[in-house]
Amino acid sequence: MKTDNTDRRPWLAALAAVLLVPASASLAQDDVEWVTTNRGRFELAIGAHLWPGLADLAAAGGGDFDEVGFNVNLAAHWPVRRFADSELLAGLDLGVMTNDSDIRFISESLSARNAYLVPSVKWMFGHGHRYSLDAGLGYYMQDIAEVLVEYPLYGETVLWEEAGPGGYIGGTLDFRGGNPARSRGLMVSLKVHFVDFGTVRDEARLPPTLGQGAGDLTGPIYMAQVGYRWR
Repeated sequence: MKTDNTDRRPWLAALAAVLLVPASASLAQDDVEWVTTNRGRFELAIGAHLWPGLADLAAAGGGDFDEVGFNVNLAAHWPVRRFADSELLAGLDLGVMTNDSDIRFISESLSARNAYLVPSVKWMFGHGHRYSLDAGLGYYMQDIAEVLVEYPLYGETVLWEEAGPGGYIGGTLDFRGGNPARSRGLMVSLKVHFVDFGTVRDEARLPPTLGQGAGDLTGPIYMAQVGYRWR
C-alpha cells in the first residue's frame, strides 16, 4: 500500500522555521546590536614606545636617555556618524609617557616625562567593527626632571620643560570576548605620535647637565599598547 506524504510537508517546513529562525536571529543580534548602539566606547591601555629623537640628545654632563619607554593611555569616544558597514566615533585621548636615562643631576638619574590631551576620531569597520583607524590632534607637554622618591617623601627638580601642538595616527584591533552585545574584551593598538619641542637646554640649573644645546627633541614616537575596552 502506498503512503501519501504530501500532507506532512507543511508541518516539516514549520518545524524547520521554528528551529532555524531563532538561531539566526541570535547570531544577527550578537553581531549587530552593539554596533548600532549609542553607548560610548572606553579604553584603558598600557604599552611601550620607541623614541629615537630622545635617544639622540647629547647631554653636556654625559650619558644618554633610553630610547624605549613606558606609557599609559585612557580614551573615550562616542558615535557621531554611521555608514553601511562602518561608523565614525569622536572623543578624547589622555596619556602619559616616561623614559629613563643614565644622566645624573645631583643624586638621581633624569627622567623624560610626557603628557598629552588629544581630541581624536576612530573609524571602525570590518566584521563586528573590530578594526579601527585612529587619528588625533591636540596638546603635548614634555619635561626632563630629577625625581626623588624616598617614602614618605617625594621631590623633583625640573631642568627643562616645553609644550605645544602634536598629533598621532594609528590603528586598533579588538579581540571579542564576554558578551558580544556589549563589546567588551582585549584590544591592541599601534600609534605614531608627531611632536616638536624645540631645543633641549638647561634652564639656569647648576651643575650644568643638559647644556645649552643638547639637540632638538622631535618625533616620531612609535607606540604599541595592549588594553581593555568596553561599550
